[in-house]
Amino acid sequence: MLRRRSEVGKRRRKLVLYSAPLLALALLFTVYYFATLSAQAKIDFTVPIAIQISHLVQGQAYVSNALPVNVGIRGGIWAYHQYDSDGVNGHYPVFASEGTNGNTSYSFIHVRSTVNRTYTLQDFFNVWGAPLGPKNTLGYTAPPPTSDTSYTSDWYWDMCVQFNGGRIHEGIWGNQTLVPGLGIVLRYSNSGCLPIT
Repeated sequence: MLRRRSEVGKRRRKLVLYSAPLLALALLFTVYYFATLSAQAKIDFTVPIAIQISHLVQGQAYVSNALPVNVGIRGGIWAYHQYDSDGVNGHYPVFASEGTNGNTSYSFIHVRSTVNRTYTLQDFFNVWGAPLGPKNTLGYTAPPPTSDTSYTSDWYWDMCVQFNGGRIHEGIWGNQTLVPGLGIVLRYSNSGCLPIT
């Protein structure tokens, strides 16, 4: 009887000895699975945006689109961290990724968040680490410095927004909310982007 209890005790110890690492491994896989599981986005839409900077070269004007790719994406440009925990799949909740849908005149700001929050254009410029405002956007000032001959003194920033193809009107700069159906143009020129009425 004593010998039998001793054998049962040995079997239990072996069982515990062999099953403990297996249980630890199962626990590790479970933690890894839930840690890498993508959070569900409560908000998910894109906003087309054109950031146009006009230049004068030998009297001729040309326009360049200034939005870089990979703003707010892990490994890309990520200068601000207020809403880091709101993002999905390693992205800030307001980001710009590669690709222009075949149109090089505008890019896309993506709004993808696990939190039902209203984000602004300023939130995007914060993660980009770039200034935004009618007097200075991306370091281009209004009026331009007199030492820069690429611009005349009457150049300025204009922000035009359009909602669902409606009337184009002046935007609200830093307080411009990003919503589905919105399109944004930021233009640095001597003519602006608002239609002349």
